[in-house]
Amino acid sequence: MTAPRARTVTGRLLGAWDGSVAVFRGVPFAEPPVGAGRWRPPRRAAGWDGERPADRFAPAPLQPQPPRDSVMYRANFDDRQALVMSEDCLYLNVWTPEPSPAAGLPVMVWIHGGGNRYGYGSQDIHDGAAMAARGLVVVTLNHRLGALGFLAHSGLAAEDDAGASGNYGMLDILAALTWVRENIAAFGGDPDRVTLAGNSAGAAHICHLMASRAARPLFCGAIGQSASGVGRAEGPLPGQEDAQKLGLAYADGFGARDIGALRRVSGVELVVRGHFGPVVDGRLLTEPTDGVFAAGRQHAVPLLLGTNSDEGTVYASAAEDAGTVGDARFTGPVWQWARTHAATAATWMYRFTRRPPLPPGLPDLGVHHTAELPYALDTLAMRRGWPWQDTDRRLAAVMAGTWARFVATGDPGGAGLPPWPRFTGPDETPVMLFGDTVEPGVLRAPRQR
Repeated sequence: MTAPRARTVTGRLLGAWDGSVAVFRGVPFAEPPVGAGRWRPPRRAAGWDGERPADRFAPAPLQPQPPRDSVMYRANFDDRQALVMSEDCLYLNVWTPEPSPAAGLPVMVWIHGGGNRYGYGSQDIHDGAAMAARGLVVVTLNHRLGALGFLAHSGLAAEDDAGASGNYGMLDILAALTWVRENIAAFGGDPDRVTLAGNSAGAAHICHLMASRAARPLFCGAIGQSASGVGRAEGPLPGQEDAQKLGLAYADGFGARDIGALRRVSGVELVVRGHFGPVVDGRLLTEPTDGVFAAGRQHAVPLLLGTNSDEGTVYASAAEDAGTVGDARFTGPVWQWARTHAATAATWMYRFTRRPPLPPGLPDLGVHHTAELPYALDTLAMRRGWPWQDTDRRLAAVMAGTWARFVATGDPGGAGLPPWPRFTGPDETPVMLFGDTVEPGVLRAPRQR
């Protein structure tokens, strides 16, 4: 079979086939953010002559890794290929069932989670082949992480034409979405039918992008799994003054308050210290996301969102604390996202209740944070050696089909599902329960902090 090809605005690509799906791996969407480009907004990727091979994944962003004996590592990072990392990481991947400019297929852009510290677009758990086989064009992407992706600093604000600092990782996502807008038709996608989907920190990024005017022209629907950018346990996003104070204190730890000196510090050293996330940067986000949603000024797109039954078990130090942690960090903020959006646009909520069959040797954490991932994207086969049952395979087929239908139509209902009314909170709401069976149910609002 002849290798699939695509022509982008920066040059021609030569992809590969994964069964009936064409895949283009390691496609640059921005210039490498290295040297003087560290802590600067991403710039358009340079063009090339001839055909560029796109059959191998590019390096992941610099990052630490969870412990190898942990559920989070085994469930999300235990990939078939060795992890290669680099500060030169701004690449994306495209799966398509029909790499033809005439196809006009709906597009799903997947934004990975990992608490802004971990994750990359080529993780096995995010493989796009199964979703593409359902008639979608699927895009996964890398963005800068940790201090490299989210450091705010007065020196960075001083050199920025908008006086902004922080959110470089989110600006990377914006650059990738701009690339999708300009190029996805070459892969069979419709640039006017782009839905963002993501889990954990990726879901929170989507919430923030819904509050950003700069991102508004780039997507028409959203799926948020197990996290939110509003109602956060740590409060609304910090502004520049507070964020820059934290950045200066972080820089002091390297003896390099001057941003030029900090740019000479090893990227590996930078990402293993500190924990950073989105801020009101003054460029992408000009006000706290909570305020935008409270006023109903967010992007009024159809929204599908939900949580797992035992979100807090991975993070709680004691079993009795897991429910409180899950409500405060995950379920409560997601409910707040739904509540503030439902008055503006159609909103549906789900609850994932299937306890995944973990491999031997791992603790039973119930329906833990990220447990839904291999079902929502139908990537069970990527976790070899897991004792999957027919119930798991049936659930993955239904759940992934539901996600694909939402991407294609803006409505998750139909195709054999029971009726799924829209979110009606704040006290209780109809939901779809994805578990041993798939059936409608009712949830009450989580306990408040």
